[in-house]
Amino acid sequence: MTDSQQRALATLRDIDASFHRLFEAVAEDGATASTPVEDPLAILRRARSQIDATLFEHQRQTADDIRPGGESCILQWNPTGTPPRRLVLDSDGDGDCWTRRELEWTGNGWRMCGHDTVHDVAISVPAEPRYPDPVNPPTLDMLLEWIRGTWTHPDPDVLVFDATATGEQGVVAAVDDELRYREQDSHQWYTVTDEEELYHHLQQQGQPAVQSLSETPLTRLHFTPSPLTNDDR
Repeated sequence: MTDSQQRALATLRDIDASFHRLFEAVAEDGATASTPVEDPLAILRRARSQIDATLFEHQRQTADDIRPGGESCILQWNPTGTPPRRLVLDSDGDGDCWTRRELEWTGNGWRMCGHDTVHDVAISVPAEPRYPDPVNPPTLDMLLEWIRGTWTHPDPDVLVFDATATGEQGVVAAVDDELRYREQDSHQWYTVTDEEELYHHLQQQGQPAVQSLSETPLTRLHFTPSPLTNDDR
């Protein structure tokens, strides 16, 4: 399965879950009118935005995109506290000489960290397939598109950067189309005016994940007061 097919499949699964919640909301709305439910139109708009984001990512061809060829051996992993990485071995065709490339995920594509030529390569793999094919992680633009428009939901989606040995967990919320960042031990949030700041967090804390706000130690109140007056939060 190709990278684009893997991303499309992940998006379809998320859309399927959204529609499942929509059907449940409609059923519950008829049973308990007093219970707040997620706006069905908001679910549909989010599903549409995910489709658009996937199509955009599939069509975009970036100059620094490094795609391994069919004769490549690829090892991809997600280190704790750092961006995803790849180790790629490209054969010269005869198997006598290989090019070894080290790649790092930037949040927008793969960046080459180093390369050299290696000889006498020996490779051992399990007899049965045990690991999925390497695929590109979602870009930061795609992750941000997934959380936009969800703040009005009962449990909005947020972007979560894991805690590291030197920093607390960081959470990005899209409040009224404004990106706001706050760490668990911080006394205030700040507005993300330049998405390059998020690329910096990715380099320091690794690839972020989309989670519901209830899965984090923060609440809506941590993102809604004025950043100049919420020191007591």
